[in-house]
Amino acid sequence: MRLIFCLLLLFTVSYSGQLKSQTVNSPDGAIRIDFSLTEQSKRNYPEGTPMYAVSYKGEPFLLPSRLGLDLLGTAEMKSFLKIENVLRSEKRGAWRPLYGERSEYPDNYNEMTVVLKETLSPHRQFKIVFRAYNEGIAFRYEIPAQKGLEKVVVSRELTEFVFPQYTSVWQSYGHEGKYFKVYVNEIQPNCELPLTCVTEKGTFGAIFEAGNSHYPRAYVKSLQSRGTSLGISLRGEAKGSEGMTTAWRAITLAEKPGGLIEQNYLILNLNDSCRLADTSWIKPGTVMREIGLNTEASFKLIDFCARKGIDNILYDGLWYGPDKDIKSYPGTPKPGLDLQAAIRYAKEKGIGVFLYLDKIAVERYADEVFPLYEKWGVKGIKPGFVSTGNQEWQEWIEATVKKAAEYHLMVNIHDAYRPTGFSRTYPNLVTQEGIHGNEQQPNADHDAMLPFTRFTIGAGDYTPGYLRVGLQSTWAHRLALPVLFYSPAQFLFWRERPEAGHDRPELKYWEHIPTVWDDTKVIDGAIGEYIIMARRSGAMWYVGGITNTNARSVVLNCSFLTPGKQYKATIYTDDVLSDDKVTIETKSVSCKDKLTFNLKSSGGFALKIE
Repeated sequence: MRLIFCLLLLFTVSYSGQLKSQTVNSPDGAIRIDFSLTEQSKRNYPEGTPMYAVSYKGEPFLLPSRLGLDLLGTAEMKSFLKIENVLRSEKRGAWRPLYGERSEYPDNYNEMTVVLKETLSPHRQFKIVFRAYNEGIAFRYEIPAQKGLEKVVVSRELTEFVFPQYTSVWQSYGHEGKYFKVYVNEIQPNCELPLTCVTEKGTFGAIFEAGNSHYPRAYVKSLQSRGTSLGISLRGEAKGSEGMTTAWRAITLAEKPGGLIEQNYLILNLNDSCRLADTSWIKPGTVMREIGLNTEASFKLIDFCARKGIDNILYDGLWYGPDKDIKSYPGTPKPGLDLQAAIRYAKEKGIGVFLYLDKIAVERYADEVFPLYEKWGVKGIKPGFVSTGNQEWQEWIEATVKKAAEYHLMVNIHDAYRPTGFSRTYPNLVTQEGIHGNEQQPNADHDAMLPFTRFTIGAGDYTPGYLRVGLQSTWAHRLALPVLFYSPAQFLFWRERPEAGHDRPELKYWEHIPTVWDDTKVIDGAIGEYIIMARRSGAMWYVGGITNTNARSVVLNCSFLTPGKQYKATIYTDDVLSDDKVTIETKSVSCKDKLTFNLKSSGGFALKIE
């Protein structure tokens, strides 16, 4: 990754401990973070309790909310504190990712580090680092190495998010849970992040975590005794020696829900730059699953992918034996599958190969089979049934990604893992599941929620299907999903065979479709109702639009196109008279055009503009 430009300034202000409040604003002035220490008898908290509040364009988004940590085996660090120092810095810059949803990411913030010290013995010190970005806010705790804290165990994080009354959220439970809109005080324990919310005044936000390489995963819960307050639940203890730095707690803020998607690079900005010296082997692309698990079926699928512009094939579970069986060895394919011959043939055709391994296989055999896969010419792996949540498993997942990079293997983590921005540091982590996807056959209401919820933190492997019986959406709706649901390793035809109906004319749209983009624009949308999104790859634009289970008319404003230029648009829509047909038409368009689409229930449309 190449740094575009960067200006970083740092200065320090020292205090005698009398000052009780500090403020930091975003570079554009729209976002403000207020930090304070409580005075005696305020808000039912002890004196010297750290608090923060967040406003967006003059309107409160978070009311004064508590901060602090409970430490195992010693007194908590949450009250009777004073401000010892305040360090301020700023950064102005941008950076180019290896791949992404745009070719360049702004990285501009003002930072305020508040150094706190206990007024009572043992007078320990810790810091809270706040960043105000144009896109949102972030903060984390830093406990420096000091006498009496040679080892740190965080048993509970006291971070709170206190919302204005009547704030609504889209809650989800379980890594493949559905989303439901409720008032913030109705959230139950173990609600997943990210958490999308909207205040009564209409400010949208998405709460997420970032940079938790050595920190347990966080969930949120309603603190019902305190009204509209949410608290953090950690999946286990956080342990550190010689100090500790927690994960970032962050919120993307926007006037419109589409801003949460357009600004979702904030999670990447909160992670370290790429640590791989050579990234030339990392090749995002489309993927199709090989379900025959034999040599003949493999060759047929490879030929099909070469004809249809699909970049990779995946051998999923059972290719080397039963899942979760310690006797299954992921270096020996099942009888009837000459895997090495298939990989050689795929290479001749320009097709990459991914291999599935369950967690047991990775734990037992990674050191042995990763070098073997590199020798065979495997391009990537898909670890399945991975454990996640506690610090140990977070570290295990990232260690697996690092080890895979040593052997030039891309990674698609399945099941419970959700992104925290680590793909910036190790971009061979190309995608992950952690989503209620096509396997569960969700309805169109769910599809219309996902871009504004799960996809506010990055790539998700929805495993789109097209021909599968039982899918609860129209053909054109499903055709648009690879544009709307970002995944650098984008699966197509999740459970279909190459001979199963792929001659449908609209599937030309998926041939050579990009999976990473130079620009992304949300044209219009409402959470859980509909969305229209345009993505650019080079000079080509792809547009996708879907509605929920309600039929509606939507308008595509083509103002994102270059002024003064005429384009050819190939337009795919659900046929008016037939539920089993997609209408295809071409027309000339320019930035002045506004195209109206009358969408069926659970319908959609797609465009290729060149």
